Amino acid sequence: MCGRFTLHTPFHQLIERFALQASDFQYAPSYNIAPTQQVMTLVSHEETRTVLHMRWGLVTPWQKQPQSRSPLINARLETIADKPTFRRLVNDRRCLIIADGFFEWVQEGSTKYPVYITLDQGEPFAFAGLWDDNTAPSCTIITQNATSALKPIHHRMPLILTPDCERLWLSSTPFAQLQNLLPDQEERLFKYHRVSTFVNSPKNNDAACILPSDWQSQNQA
Repeated sequence: MCGRFTLHTPFHQLIERFALQASDFQYAPSYNIAPTQQVMTLVSHEETRTVLHMRWGLVTPWQKQPQSRSPLINARLETIADKPTFRRLVNDRRCLIIADGFFEWVQEGSTKYPVYITLDQGEPFAFAGLWDDNTAPSCTIITQNATSALKPIHHRMPLILTPDCERLWLSSTPFAQLQNLLPDQEERLFKYHRVSTFVNSPKNNDAACILPSDWQSQNQA
């Protein structure tokens, strides 16, 4: 799954990377994005990309009280075309959720420790997502089986798109046609390191969340 992620890349770099039009979008870098918070997303209409804030945690039409249940922050790639919650969205409510890293928690004995994962060069990327606007725009991140490199950390990972697949994901191409054109994650290069449990609290949101834990321990002694 994907339960926390980051987006702290300078906004002018995001504009260039994702071919965004200049807008009044209010961008705030974050080192600890948590469920139910507002996230930066891209949708497309007639090949024009629009950047929006959306609640992370899909709100369904039959969900009268979003706070009454656990937010739908993830959707499994293998079943989104079958489950009613997501099936209605896979063809015309696809979005990009912008990030530059994400966290997973590794079980070690009776405790868990967080690990921060990025692409090899630390560049920003897009998670494949689905969205709806039942009460207000909300979204969920698509997940898939982890690559062999990341399986020691967690058996699932978010679906990270390449630039070509970003265009395809935002297009009107039916999901049945594009699902076999999605990128092979085994070919991606990732970097990761253990970080402090400082990130465990969503209230903590600064660069300390992504620093290697050995640096943290040395500087907090």
